[in-house]
Amino acid sequence: MKKTLLAFVLVFSSTILFAQQNTYPVNGSYDTRPGMFAFTNATIVVSATQTLTNATLLIKGSTIQAVGSGLAVPKGYVVVDLKGKFVYPSLVDAFTSYGVPEATVQGRGFGGGGGQRQSIFVSTKKGAYGWNESIRPETYVKNVFTVDSKKADDLRKAGFGSVNTISRDGIARGISAAVTLNEGTDNNVYLKDQTAANYSFNKGTSSNDYPTSLMGSIALLRQTYYDSQWYGKQKDEYNISLEEFGKQQNMPQIFEVDGWANILRADKIGKEFGKQYIIKSTGDEYQRINEVKATGASLIIPLSFPKAYDVEDPAEARNITLTQMKAWELAPTNPAALEKAGIKFALTSFGLENTRDFWANLRTAIDNGLTEKQALQSVTEIPASLLGISDKVGSLEKGKVANFLISSDNLFKKENIIFENWVQG
Repeated sequence: MKKTLLAFVLVFSSTILFAQQNTYPVNGSYDTRPGMFAFTNATIVVSATQTLTNATLLIKGSTIQAVGSGLAVPKGYVVVDLKGKFVYPSLVDAFTSYGVPEATVQGRGFGGGGGQRQSIFVSTKKGAYGWNESIRPETYVKNVFTVDSKKADDLRKAGFGSVNTISRDGIARGISAAVTLNEGTDNNVYLKDQTAANYSFNKGTSSNDYPTSLMGSIALLRQTYYDSQWYGKQKDEYNISLEEFGKQQNMPQIFEVDGWANILRADKIGKEFGKQYIIKSTGDEYQRINEVKATGASLIIPLSFPKAYDVEDPAEARNITLTQMKAWELAPTNPAALEKAGIKFALTSFGLENTRDFWANLRTAIDNGLTEKQALQSVTEIPASLLGISDKVGSLEKGKVANFLISSDNLFKKENIIFENWVQG
């Protein structure tokens, strides 16, 4: 594959991309022609269970038109010969805060000149909202999201083509959205504007005193469920927070927790109110694998493994606990342990200090027993299915969004190079 040809294709496709939007005024001539490309003679990994050799991928605009072996290239398509190259679905990340403004800590009621702190018992948010600011189901990511070019570029370089983006503020956090990592306008990147209701045990930026503990967070969330049930049966009070909380109960539910013990705590709440959470964890499930499996929950797990400790200095080495050493040793085995236990899980780049470490850590997980088949499913098909967007991304099939990678070899080989990451064609 000639680099000059790829450069031409990218420039041409980028030009066409901006012509996809048709509700904004255009300064100059209006070109609505879709880009039409045929990628031929490639090894195409349609999904983790289907690979085609000497195959062709046809895309028109942002959509896959056909994929298969022995396909005739229709007239008008630009042909790109990928002999010796591989084509994979772009990766899907089910848990990010991409494009969402960072929450800012609100005023805590301190008086000027170092005065005594004033307690805040009820919400200071103006409007007909709930009494506690950490219960904010009225938050919709679609109302605050904007494309972040730098972060999108980092994620694309790691192979991602679409992400679920979440507002990570509060106990009841509101609704997330699935977007592509295209750098077009905000209007054109949405795959699904409402993917899941989101929860945690962290009250976030709430200025209220309560809750001040894990026990308090659990109590507040349980009370919110009961309040929502009551609210649905009465007509005297209007409460935006409870109204939205009730509407969201039939959606997928994502619960972010810290540690295996909180997986069990969250699941207990879910069972009490008839919910099966998708749990975003911190990667220590191997410590209680049977108990985690018994929850029946699907997981979103990170690849942020502990770094090796410096034990050269005996005095410093004495401060490192056995627990820390075991975590360093066993954390990379966590994905394989989940696979062996038959637990459904997606892998996320969230929690990595640098997105570039994603592939190195994923290969470390494979070296520690994770199969390549499971690895590919956990970064494509599984996150897409958890978010309800498997009809759009996660595999290379007719009618889906043209999100795909062009690589030099098997995606999981250390020497592999990702040449291109096409997002929305």
